[in-house]
Amino acid sequence: MKFVKLLFLNVSIIVLNIVVFSQGLLGIHISKNLFSTIIGVTTIVLSVIAFIWGNISILFSKKRTSVIRNGNNEISDSGKALADNISALSKQWNKKTFRENINKTMEQYGKMKTRNKAVDTVLLQHFKPTEMSYSRFRNIIDSVNELFNGNVEKILNRIEVFDESDYRVIIYKIKNGGDNLPEQEKQVLYDKLNICLEHINYVKELVEANETIVLKMDKLLLELSKLSAVDESDIENMSAIQDINALIDQTKFYKQ
Repeated sequence: MKFVKLLFLNVSIIVLNIVVFSQGLLGIHISKNLFSTIIGVTTIVLSVIAFIWGNISILFSKKRTSVIRNGNNEISDSGKALADNISALSKQWNKKTFRENINKTMEQYGKMKTRNKAVDTVLLQHFKPTEMSYSRFRNIIDSVNELFNGNVEKILNRIEVFDESDYRVIIYKIKNGGDNLPEQEKQVLYDKLNICLEHINYVKELVEANETIVLKMDKLLLELSKLSAVDESDIENMSAIQDINALIDQTKFYKQ
């Protein structure tokens, strides 16, 4: 992308100078007359400025990233990724095998958005954003959101690779005389079924894991709402924080 921008900028500068100074076009000459001199000098100066400033701006430009804070109106990169995953998940709704899990995940997504806003509101009642205690709380909440987001992404990945039509054929064959098939064909049929069931059970486990995360957020919100004040040393001693930290540790190396 940068190469295209650089090419467009520099070609434009060259074309401009050709148009201005070429005999067959504008034919501007410096020192020919006052008007021609002004146009020529202006063109050269602007070309130099455009060349230097434009190339530097393009070469050293950085991709903008959203600031991450749930209490603001800004959307974090992880928040956008989650929204994209939820949108992609909704397009898998035609897979009846996972319809209940998809609906549940979307419901959990809505709950997490609500909990995040509520938690940040409560935190700002107790702390200033510049305080260390606020940062520690937010870091923990961000970790919980990353865990939730990661589970949603895994759910999406499994559902996307799941062959719904093939699963329906397997179920039909098993229900209609699968045990009467030749042994080798029956073994292949049941091997396929086991693979499908592994996907189904894995998605169900992840949905249940995210339900636990929502419950932990509810507990944290309840504890925070009861506080009149909290010291930094009290943060790690809060039972909701301890539960959340334990949850993060337990699922850190959860199977993909």
